Amino acid sequence: MNHSSEIAPDANLLFNQQLYLNNHAAKQLYFFDEQRAPHLFCSFAETGDNHFVSGVRAPFGGIECSDPGQLSMFISYIKDTLKKSGAASVTIRQSPSCYQPDTTESIHEALIDQGFRLKYSDCNQHLLVNTTSFKAHLDDQKKRRLNKIKSLAPRIEILDAIDSDIWFDLFRKSREHKDFPVTISSEEYKDLSLKLPGVYQYAGVYLEETLVANAVFVHVNKDVLYYFLGASDPEYAAVSPSVLLLEAMYEYAQRQHYKMIDLGISSVNGKLNEGLHLFKKHIGAMDSRKNTYELTF
Repeated sequence: MNHSSEIAPDANLLFNQQLYLNNHAAKQLYFFDEQRAPHLFCSFAETGDNHFVSGVRAPFGGIECSDPGQLSMFISYIKDTLKKSGAASVTIRQSPSCYQPDTTESIHEALIDQGFRLKYSDCNQHLLVNTTSFKAHLDDQKKRRLNKIKSLAPRIEILDAIDSDIWFDLFRKSREHKDFPVTISSEEYKDLSLKLPGVYQYAGVYLEETLVANAVFVHVNKDVLYYFLGASDPEYAAVSPSVLLLEAMYEYAQRQHYKMIDLGISSVNGKLNEGLHLFKKHIGAMDSRKNTYELTF
């Protein structure tokens, strides 16, 4: 086992990678099994008050593992190292089970055995990308709405960068309409792709010259696209422009040979948002669990 604050093998998942963490945290620690890295790997960022987080300013981070044989020893090593460094507490935002279906349960059991508590378990949803058309995944209502918006001659744009405030304004309008917090500033929104080029892309649906739905596509790794900061104008709810945006994402993923689209969580701190969950189910999404663990020294 080994750890480093600077040099480490690169992780498979974006949110564990040095590229990502260097933009979001001043101090990082990388844990890895030298014989198995990056197949046994976990990264942490210090967030203040001697608290360390795996998955800082990210939907998840957590342990990456393809072989559970060394898990218990690996987690014990992480605990001992963090405790010696003066850590008061540790949070691990583990990736959804769909990322590591063969080892997720082993990771859960090993963390619990090593004294971590399950703080909450969220419902994550994802779409598998295959040769089937996106429309084939939809229920009848969503098919009708997709046909309806296509009859209005929409335009779809996928951009590497943006310089207009209308993209963030729509995101804020959509969040406020749903009484959701606005979790990012206008400057941060526009700077995503500037700070990490090749990782973020902006996608939007226009009707005539009006932006009616948008999202950010995040390239998590060669297999997974993540649907981030999705928004739609409530005045166009009858035609569900987000469904068209998701179709564009699905077809993009097909062309680029991605295997999965991660649609993110449909719960907050373990409490299910039934409307959001049902919307994703109606476009063919499948559920998986996304667990958050804590340990206090």
